[in-house]
Amino acid sequence: MTLARELDDLHDLRNGMTPQTRGRVFEQWLHQLLSQEDLAPRTSFRPDGEEVDGSFMFRGWPYLLEAKWWKKGVPASTLYQFKGKVDGKLVGTIGIFISMSGYSDEAVDALRAGKNLNVILLDGSDIHAATTYGFSAVLGYKLREAVERGEIFVPYPTWIASTDNLMLVVVESFHDEAFINGIVKNLQLKGTPTRHLQILVARGIMGLANVAVAAVEESTSPALIFADYDDVPTEQLSGLQYFSGRFRAILVDQWSKKWMGLSSSAEAKTLPAEEILRRTVDIDTDDLAAQDPKFSQLITLLGT
Repeated sequence: MTLARELDDLHDLRNGMTPQTRGRVFEQWLHQLLSQEDLAPRTSFRPDGEEVDGSFMFRGWPYLLEAKWWKKGVPASTLYQFKGKVDGKLVGTIGIFISMSGYSDEAVDALRAGKNLNVILLDGSDIHAATTYGFSAVLGYKLREAVERGEIFVPYPTWIASTDNLMLVVVESFHDEAFINGIVKNLQLKGTPTRHLQILVARGIMGLANVAVAAVEESTSPALIFADYDDVPTEQLSGLQYFSGRFRAILVDQWSKKWMGLSSSAEAKTLPAEEILRRTVDIDTDDLAAQDPKFSQLITLLGT
């Protein structure tokens, strides 16, 4: 059985596996993934009482590794705990944190805001990409983004390099992703042709520009930035000026209030992504497009 198939089995909790057992099996699976690329992985060890999931060698340098597969996204407190372990090691040590369940909305931005960036974040999509492109390719890409842009979380580019019908969409959270997917499904149910979308979740407002720039550098397709904020600080988008011709639009709006009738963006974050998707499919897109020029612009950009 291939590693990709084994990972799918872990996702589905097949063979009567519990989530707790999955975590232990996933650690063994990661060991295999790293071993097949001769990265010399070591399993869990306890230096001076603290537990670290493992370590491995990459391009002649050791990296600390911690991996989680929880029901919910990893919170900032867990990332800070791991960063504390990394801080306590040899100067220059880098930690690699893998969360198959993603991260909380605030966790990634909290780590980005730190002065000493020494932790690189991977999620489930990165690990799936590693089964196809190799863990070394995924990590090498992320390390370069961290060095060049100071960005600790950039999705690995697995999209089609060039196609007339592809649009890259960079969003702040999975709630924004659910809204975009819901609008696309809404249009399709009405018989409206839509673009093929590659949605990239920045996991925080601070990462929007970096993720967007990284995306357009790896593709010739247009890109759209979409976030549920009244106002995004100018400095967060300043890096986009050099790529202004590559972006069809930068949409920053409170879709949760204006387009879904919720009390605030905070309320949207309390809803499961599946509920946002369900509600969005029922939106009267024609009426909203007639009332709101920005929504009309969004519909135009998503359509072919």
